Amino acid sequence: MGKSKKPNNQADIDGDVSDSVIITGNGNTINNSGKSILDYWQTIAIIFVLLLAIIAIVMFSFSAFPFLSGAAGTETQTPTLTLIPSPIPTNTLLPNEPTLTPLPPTDIPTLTPSPIPPVPLGEDWMQGCISTVWSAYPESIIPEDRGDGCWREPIHAFSAENGDLDFLFERQNGDEEIYGLFAPLPIESGSLTLTIRLRDLTNADLLVGIFAQPEVKSQGLLMSLLRGDVDRTVFIQRDPITYQTIIGSQKIFQGNGYSITFQFNNLSVESIVNPSVFFVDPLSVPSSQKYLFVGYKGLRGYYRIDATFFNFDLNE
Repeated sequence: MGKSKKPNNQADIDGDVSDSVIITGNGNTINNSGKSILDYWQTIAIIFVLLLAIIAIVMFSFSAFPFLSGAAGTETQTPTLTLIPSPIPTNTLLPNEPTLTPLPPTDIPTLTPSPIPPVPLGEDWMQGCISTVWSAYPESIIPEDRGDGCWREPIHAFSAENGDLDFLFERQNGDEEIYGLFAPLPIESGSLTLTIRLRDLTNADLLVGIFAQPEVKSQGLLMSLLRGDVDRTVFIQRDPITYQTIIGSQKIFQGNGYSITFQFNNLSVESIVNPSVFFVDPLSVPSSQKYLFVGYKGLRGYYRIDATFFNFDLNE
């Protein structure tokens, strides 16, 4: 028998045809005997995913680094500056480096104005002032310092000028009252002379004395010029506590003024009405520091006083 005869529409093909496309049928049907259609679309899908990834990376780069976009961006973004805190340096000493020992803080001195010393007693009236060594009586009167060692005047009824200490005061009605000035004597023993000129002493007594304390009602020698006639009057020694009369002089003419001298030491005080017309025996006032008092006592009702102290003379 001879070889069978194949149909005219088939042909034998030698070799590896695993990846080939074999066309069979009547010319209207194509059969793929190699790779399937599914594998083809998978390859297309992978390529598409890779393209999307590349596009995403490019877009991210433009958004994270806008300067790469060049002119493509119409809006310029202002970069924000993030401050990174710097570490606080620590002083680390290198080997053989000298150490610095801080010095203790030095107090800056403050300039405190030095107080103005009082004008010395006896010189103040000559300079037309009442020295701050004087204190007002009663203590309810508070003088004002004028900044030059003197008080601002007047202090109640008292003012100084031309070497004098003047009294001038008038009251319409009221009870008895005492006003004056105290000054500590700068020496322990010696003498003090004053002259008094009276112009008006209506219902008031002029007072002068030396005390152990700056208080009228304390131990001391108190002398007064009696109210009334200013041209012819008397000196009276008063009890400082009761104001009773202890002893008095005869009437004395004023003339150029009534002069009185106190002699004192650390044990006693005595007085002399000049020119040696009346004497008060030494009175025990045991105190090394004594105080001079000048002032007046206004009696009940109306009173007026107009007087001057001058010729202040203090000697050891």
